[in-house]
Amino acid sequence: MDKFVDRMIKQSERAAELHQKEREVLFENETLAVKVMQAVSGAAMIGGLTQAETLMQLAGRIPFLVFLTAMGLALVAAVFTAHWKHQYKMWHVKGFVEKNEEERTRRLKRSNSYLSAMRAGMWISLFLITSGFLQLLIFLWVVGLVSA
Repeated sequence: MDKFVDRMIKQSERAAELHQKEREVLFENETLAVKVMQAVSGAAMIGGLTQAETLMQLAGRIPFLVFLTAMGLALVAAVFTAHWKHQYKMWHVKGFVEKNEEERTRRLKRSNSYLSAMRAGMWISLFLITSGFLQLLIFLWVVGLVSA
């Protein structure tokens, strides 16, 4: 019976270690995704501004402004996402070291709210980047076909 209990404890410990490793990999992947969104939206804004005259001729003034606005908002969302990611991790760590059960619950709840905000920010940034590029491409085709 003791061997069975020992084996179950070891399996439980291994499962906890694997789960922790998966969480760390997920955290690194989220960090990479946020960095990519910041880089893409920021570079697209800078690229759009440096080619403003050409893009306005090819796509029109309004689509160009919509593109810049989408990239600017995507960058802001990605920056907030990075902040919320930091806050999430901070409250998560604080929650697990807290001895008082009520305070621990409060901190972990706060951590989860930042986690939800971070994930929403990632989706918002992704949506804005995608929609900004898609609408610009559509208007490049529309203006290009109309002027041909």
